[in-house]
Order: sequence, then structure tokens, then C-alpha cells
Amino acid sequence: MTVHREPLSVIIITLNEAHDIEACLASVRDLADEIVVVDAGSTDATVQICERFGARVVTADWPGFGPQKNRALALATLPWVLSLDADERVTPQLRESIEVVLAGRGPSGYIGYAMSRRSQFCGRWVNHSGWSPDWVVRLFRREAAKFSNDAVHERPIVEGPIGRLDGRLLHYSYRSSEEVADKTLAYARAGARMLRARERRISALAPLAHGGFAFVRTFMLRAGFLDGLTGLGIARMNARATFLKYHYARRADPSARGDSGTGNTGSTWRGLRIGLSCQALRHAGGFERYARDIIGAMAARGVRPIVFARKFDKTLPEYKLVDAQAIRVNWLPRALRDAAFSWRLRARRTRSQADIVIACNRVDSADIVVCGGTHPGALRHGRNKPKWNDGWQTALERRTYHNAGVVVAHSRMMAQEVQQYFGIAPDKIRVIYPPVRSDCFAPMAPAQRDAMRAQLGIPDGHAAFVFVANTGKGFELLRTYFEASAEPVCLLVTGRPVASPSPRIRSLGYRTDMQCVFGAADFTIVPAPYEPFGLVGIESILCGTPVLTAGNVGCAEVIRDDAQWRFSHLDAGSFAAAVEQALTRWRAGTARLTRPDEHLLYDYDVASHTAHLLALASELAGRRA
Repeated sequence: MTVHREPLSVIIITLNEAHDIEACLASVRDLADEIVVVDAGSTDATVQICERFGARVVTADWPGFGPQKNRALALATLPWVLSLDADERVTPQLRESIEVVLAGRGPSGYIGYAMSRRSQFCGRWVNHSGWSPDWVVRLFRREAAKFSNDAVHERPIVEGPIGRLDGRLLHYSYRSSEEVADKTLAYARAGARMLRARERRISALAPLAHGGFAFVRTFMLRAGFLDGLTGLGIARMNARATFLKYHYARRADPSARGDSGTGNTGSTWRGLRIGLSCQALRHAGGFERYARDIIGAMAARGVRPIVFARKFDKTLPEYKLVDAQAIRVNWLPRALRDAAFSWRLRARRTRSQADIVIACNRVDSADIVVCGGTHPGALRHGRNKPKWNDGWQTALERRTYHNAGVVVAHSRMMAQEVQQYFGIAPDKIRVIYPPVRSDCFAPMAPAQRDAMRAQLGIPDGHAAFVFVANTGKGFELLRTYFEASAEPVCLLVTGRPVASPSPRIRSLGYRTDMQCVFGAADFTIVPAPYEPFGLVGIESILCGTPVLTAGNVGCAEVIRDDAQWRFSHLDAGSFAAAVEQALTRWRAGTARLTRPDEHLLYDYDVASHTAHLLALASELAGRRA
């Protein structure tokens, strides 16, 4: 590499790209000073391969190509940025051209550079068909560029003159007919969403007219016939994608069918009857609070869901926002309740005319299943004690995931478990991290924090650690350390009361003001041997309090390293080392997080999370229609 030159960030977005990403990264290994990868929840080896190349990997939901690339661009820190797709390779000649630019030896005055891309279609290089020549802007100054917000076929918008580089960018796209079919459908659906956003009426002839013209344009006007059968294949693909794009958009347009839009509008959620299945609608944590948050966000979008649950607390404000469908099974033995609820839900959803059902519990007739933990995973890691009916629970869970159209995993860890234990295909899984209500969790004013520390009995000059107690959550590891520690520390235990002879450990009992406890403390500990996500960690960060997380805690995936310390729940020495690192920051007065949201690597907004669920509901309804 040239020594005296400006540094370069390479940005890539990925989703299950293990078959391509290694060759892509190898082509820029000696060129990049920083590699940033934004991954949309890969369930193959993509993330591990990227990390092996020294890439900084950030996991995020999937908002579309343009928004995702803007996320990657925002994470880049160096003056120049090279944007690549996982199926692209930088040739040696192109690498040399980029080095010339970085060293300041090229023509001056350019803010960005285009490069000639050569693409393959099913193993054959394409020389015409609108694919060649193909100049794409991929190298640009970071501060002078952004990507268009298009869900598909995004492009960089560079504010300044564009130059051209020597050398080729190789593009290994569409490796097989199966990939052609999959990408055609994906691009058609994304394009349909873009058409619907324009709110223009689509005529009955539009799919045929636009699809036919796409074929003529590719095969004739862009000389696809010179590429022979390859050009014919590209023309057919473009025609089909364009036809489906207008077909899907028209099918979701009420004015195109002459209805009022109050009935089922196919692939738009506004006309769907959304069902939500959960254990209970009541004031509680976990999935029950998750269901309440989702209901509130749906109401803000004009959606009144049908809620199927065992119990309803009619005093909750959310109760007035739903059509309640009680499925009473508590009269049965506990071991039979889940199966009975699942069985009765089938008939109840038909009777209620729910188009799409989103489930937060084990039911085998839901369309979208939210996975916040698996029964085999909990058994394996000792969170649940083995019982005689474990086989029943696992069988019901297997049917739940297999019968669903989409499995929403609340962490990469959960996505891997759903594949490992139940054999669910990766393309059926979406990693969408759970939301947090930021209006409830925020840093406290200094005076308020001091008053709360005094109220909680935190001694002056002591670092306070918070632990939210629950059965099997790792308290013994904490007890051993805090009872023996000579450091000025104390442990505040909330939730299930614990008995401890040490004055350093205080049991606060069950609290309804956890945001105040997090805000008053200096650190929060999540020591669970198995925590599928762990909203406690996110809530603590939003209150300005960094966290110590065990190695098997899902939320650690989306917390920046400068806001957490990792340890093994099986190793007391590892935990002590993490505490010492945290105390070093505390002694220096730099432990508090002054801008908490910058330390989280995903969009934790409830409204955004709910929008993703509704988009999935729209997609599934569109497939059926």
C-alpha cells in the first residue's frame, strides 16, 4: 500500500452473503483502512467471515437498500469511502487507480469517481443488454455524499464533479436460475412499494404495457440480442420483474378495483384485519409489555388489532384499543394450556376474520411468529428446569415456526437457535430487535440523580451496580464477588427479593420506577446464562448507564463496545476483570453516557418496529393474493 495517502473506508451491506463476502473482502484487504459492514440479520457465516477480516459489523433491521447504505455511510469515519456490494470484486488495476486518487496524484477537483462495472448473468459475462457499459459511482468523499432513499436500485448522490477510474469492478450477480427468480420477486415487491408511495392510479393495462416495453428495451433497444441466450434471459427477467412490480402495486390500490379501501387491500396493511396472539394483556414485563407497546403503536397508525389472549386487564388503556378475544384455558392442567390455546385459536381467528395473525406465544396457526427465546435453548442453558412435558412444548414450538410465513427473531442468537433446533430456512427468518419506549427511559438531571441515589441508600463515593433478579439469572456469581470485594461498590437488586448477609448487597424488591433506578446507578449487570435479548441492557443504556453483559445475552449484539464490558457467566475471574474495567472508567469520571442513543446500533423506536411488523403482514397478504 502507498504510505502517504488519505485513508479509505469500505462500506458493505449484507444479508446471508457467506458465499460471496470473503472474495469481496479479500479484494480490498490491502486497500481499506476501515471496513464497515451493516448486516440485516444474517443466519449463515457472513458475520464471522467479516469479523475475521477485521470489519466492524453492525446489525440492523432492513429498511431497504438506500436507507441501509446510508446507515453504513454514517458509520464510516475516514475521508474517502468505497461502497461495494458483497458480490463485487475490485480488480488489481482498479485498486491501483484508487490508490492514485488517495495519494493525491490523480486529476484534482473531483469529489467522487465512477468505475466501469462488468457483470455476470448465470455464469456468463454480459457485453450489452443495458449492462455494459455500466459506469457506477462508488468512490467519493464521505462528507459530500449520501445515498438515495430508494428501497431498491439506490444510487449515491455526490455533491460535486465526478471523475472516472481505470480498471474494472467485477460483479458476480445472478449465479443461478433460482437466484434470478428470488431476486426478481424481491425487486418487484420493493418496486411496488415505491410505486404505491407515489399514490398514482395504476391502470389495468399497466403491468402488461410496462412489462412488454421492458423486454423490448432490453433485448432490442439495448442490443440484448447480441448477448444471445444470455441477453434473452436478462430481457425476460426485466420483463417479469416490471410486470410483477405494477401487478403488485395495482393489486394493493383500492382505486384500481373500485372499492373504498376499507376491506382487504391485499399487500397493504391499511385494509388488513391484524390479529395479535399473546399470553395475556396485562401490566407485566416481557412479551406482555411488548404486546402493549405494539398495540399502542398500531393504534397510532389507525390499526385496531384483534387480540387473542388468555386474560385481559380491562383497566389498561390498551384494552380500549383492541377487539378482545378471550381464549380461556386456565381451567386445564398447566401442561396442556399452550396446546389447547393453539388449537382453539385456529377456529377463533377464522370466526374473527383476521387476515394476518402475529403471535408472541406458541401457536401453530400464526402468520408471523415473534421469537424471543426457544424452549430447547432455555433447557440447554439451564434457564428452565427439565419437565416431563418438554417434548410436547418443543413439538408445539416446532409447528409454530414451520407453519408461520415469517419468523421474527429478536436477536441473531435467536435466529441461529431457530435454525439449529427446528431446521427453519434462513430466508424465512427476519432479525428485528425489540423496541424500547424512549419516553420512559432517559438520563436524569444531576440534581434528580443525586436525590435518587440518596433515596436508594447508595453510599457516597461508592459505585452502584444494578441487577434485575429472576430465577436462574446469575445472582450467585454476583453475590460471591460483592461479598468479598474490597472495592467501594454496592449491588442493588430489584425484582425477586434475595437474601444476603453482606451490607454491600441491597434488595430493593419489585419496582415500577426502573428508569429511576437505572439512572441513579453507575452500572447495570446482565449476568444471565441465557438471555435471548434482554431489554434491561437497552433500557439502562438509554438512562445513561453502561452495562456489564454475559456472553450469552442477545442485547450485547446492538450495544457499542464503549458502553459495555463482556464477561463469562461461568468464570468469576472474567466477571471481576469486567468490573475492574468499569471501575477504571468510573474513577476517571467518564463512565456516564451523555448521548445514550449513539451507543445503540439499531432503531429501538416502537413505531419503527411496529411499522416493520405491518410491512411483513402486507408482504404475506400480497403473497396470498
